[in-house]
Amino acid sequence: MRSRRSPSSARYARSIVFAIGYYDHPNLLNVPGEDLPHVHHYYREPHAFYRQRVVIVGGGNSAAEAALELYRSGVHVTVVHRAATLKSTIKYWVRPDIDNRIKEGTVAAHFNAHVHGITPTSVLVAQEDGSGVRELEIPADAVFLLTGYRADSALMTGAGILLNEREAPVISPETFESNVPGLYVAGGAIAGVDTGTIFIENGRFHGEKIIEAIAARINGGA
Repeated sequence: MRSRRSPSSARYARSIVFAIGYYDHPNLLNVPGEDLPHVHHYYREPHAFYRQRVVIVGGGNSAAEAALELYRSGVHVTVVHRAATLKSTIKYWVRPDIDNRIKEGTVAAHFNAHVHGITPTSVLVAQEDGSGVRELEIPADAVFLLTGYRADSALMTGAGILLNEREAPVISPETFESNVPGLYVAGGAIAGVDTGTIFIENGRFHGEKIIEAIAARINGGA
């Protein structure tokens, strides 16, 4: 007779890999209107916004890629970023595309701009320029606040993994093993607050190193 196990039954392993990503918790702006129904912290697909006015707040990979996809799907896109330029961590093959769209004006952009409120029809922005600060009200049918994310570190710290001053797990750079023997961390979860440094194109190599380390331990009898 086959035994039954409840969903909470324990599982045992000599090695465990945490590959939990870093999209659990968005970085909130904490401005009025952030909880309105047309405001989103995650971008999924562009077609629902065809011919609409969409404001994207952010200057990293998520913002750049969303802006390009929305623009190419017939959306009127405006990017708002608090710094003077887009982030240097944008993927090298994405950067010239978004820069050129901004230069030609097909994607509008406001830099040195801080969002201080969102209404049902607009985004309220204070933009710094050479002469001071000017107030902008940018029309918006939808708003994407793509201002970064944080991993849910409670799972890691609950397992005994230490975090450094950048909220990243303390791991070996060669094996990705944490301070807890046999417990590894891979992918975006290793980034802490520096999430722009880890993405699919470089994080996909972590698994190979972890498997090599586990295999070496098994073959060595450790």
